[in-house]
Amino acid sequence: MSVESQKRALLAASPLFARLPDDALALIEPRLEPYPVESGDWLMRKGDPGDALYIVDTGRLEVVLGEHDGVEPEDDEEVRVLRVLGRGATVGELALVTGDPRSASVRATRDSSLYRLSYEDFHALLSDSPAFGHALVKVLGRQLQASGGFPGDVPSPKTTAFIPLQKEVNLELLAEVVRRAFGPLEDVAVLDQHTAEQGSPEGWGHMLDALEQEHHRVLLVSQSTDTPWRRFCVRQADRLVCVTRPEMPPHDRPMPRLRGCDLVFVGPDHPAEIADAWIDRLRPRARHRVWTTQQSVNVPDVQRAARRLAGRALGLVLGGGGARGYAHLGVLEVLEENGIPVDRVGGTSMGGIVASLYAYGLNAEQRRRAAAAIFAPRVRHRYQIPPRSALARTEGAEEVMDRVFGDAMIETLPTDLFTVAADMVEAEMVVQRRGRVADAALSTARIPAILPPGRDDGRLLVDGGLIRNLPVGVMADMNEGPVVAIDVGGRFEPEVEDDGLPELPGVGETLMRSVLLASAAMNESVIARADLVIEPEVSGIKMLAFQEIDRAIEVGRRAAEENLDAIRELLD
Repeated sequence: MSVESQKRALLAASPLFARLPDDALALIEPRLEPYPVESGDWLMRKGDPGDALYIVDTGRLEVVLGEHDGVEPEDDEEVRVLRVLGRGATVGELALVTGDPRSASVRATRDSSLYRLSYEDFHALLSDSPAFGHALVKVLGRQLQASGGFPGDVPSPKTTAFIPLQKEVNLELLAEVVRRAFGPLEDVAVLDQHTAEQGSPEGWGHMLDALEQEHHRVLLVSQSTDTPWRRFCVRQADRLVCVTRPEMPPHDRPMPRLRGCDLVFVGPDHPAEIADAWIDRLRPRARHRVWTTQQSVNVPDVQRAARRLAGRALGLVLGGGGARGYAHLGVLEVLEENGIPVDRVGGTSMGGIVASLYAYGLNAEQRRRAAAAIFAPRVRHRYQIPPRSALARTEGAEEVMDRVFGDAMIETLPTDLFTVAADMVEAEMVVQRRGRVADAALSTARIPAILPPGRDDGRLLVDGGLIRNLPVGVMADMNEGPVVAIDVGGRFEPEVEDDGLPELPGVGETLMRSVLLASAAMNESVIARADLVIEPEVSGIKMLAFQEIDRAIEVGRRAAEENLDAIRELLD
């Protein structure tokens, strides 16, 4: 394609210029000057004079407010992104019209190729072409109406880069399995170093842009050594996937550009202290666990990661409800029997315990036995006399939790997990994504006055149902796919006495119901974020009827079977 044809195609893709007549476009084309910007560089800073407007040809830029001199953009927590600019987007036109300094800063998040139209040429066009001025007024009006951005400005994330953090990580094998996992869902192109080196570094940006236009998704595969190709992959990706073996991060590499990545722990084993060191270093948006050797990879692990990266991972949020929460076990069993993979789980109280059992990797029968053991009478009825901070002691529950989960850590589980507790000190929700599974599972279910609070780094943790009994938002905020919420709170239907008044519940039932009342006011707005809400008919099961595990599981199975088609539609 000639330079003139390339400019014309770009103008046709730009909201500012697309509706201009051909004679006006013919005046603009020769005035456009190529203007390259490397990833991380500033195109303009707030307060700079408005000396030009720019049209994005290839690459990606962000319009930001709140940046600080001397602070790396990746480290600056006060930066607010106003707009994301992709191909055809224009930036800088308002300052040319008003004559004011730049009102925001613009930096490249990818190597970008732009075209520049100077202040002098811009105003010459206004004088020479009334059609240009008319189109400009309409487009600027749309921009103001949209509060600073065109709806089409935000490009969909298409490019994912796989970055190994050590040598000898078999990234090609991992990327190929990911490509196949995407395959049934999307048209995927893979661009590795060997393919890229057939061209020149100057043409890599255009090569990537062409692939993005032709395919649903592009996977960039890097290598561990510091090369121009690796740096290109880091700069260009919409989403970074950093893959690490069980080795400690180097002390002399801060890695600011890799922060916020998806962090993949590979290997046959991954010690928690190493995983924690990488999490502290990279502050990942999500973590994944993939079992691998040098020659093989666990395909279901990679498929799970691929679905999360593609935004097609089914997530279950399991609510609290005491013994009614056994119904969660029935829901999970039906999904497994029908081949519906659950890629991430989270929950509160009883829901948090069942979610932990699932994420730990127990099968259906093992989950049943473990749940029954955790709430066995000999565990529940360990009272402390006289009572101090609660009626019961926790030694029995701790023993069972340790026997079930051992020293397993949340951050190294095969399935993504969170549980929710409430901090009595700060009166806030605590989302537990790290630490011992056993400790988090117990903390989420410490019912006030029944079990004493758990001490954790200056906090006093109690049942998460006090603040968020069905924490849908915690999972929905990840934007990794459909969220199904299982609500087992049910209605409170006390027996009616001879005088027509409701029968007073026991102390335990009163405390359990009071926990749910605390978060009931927010329940409707929170649940609205779920793609599907399943409500097993548990009202006939009392919250402390832990002996009715089989009945509650059957209720959960019926509810799941009734909603199978709706769940399949979400995944399709």
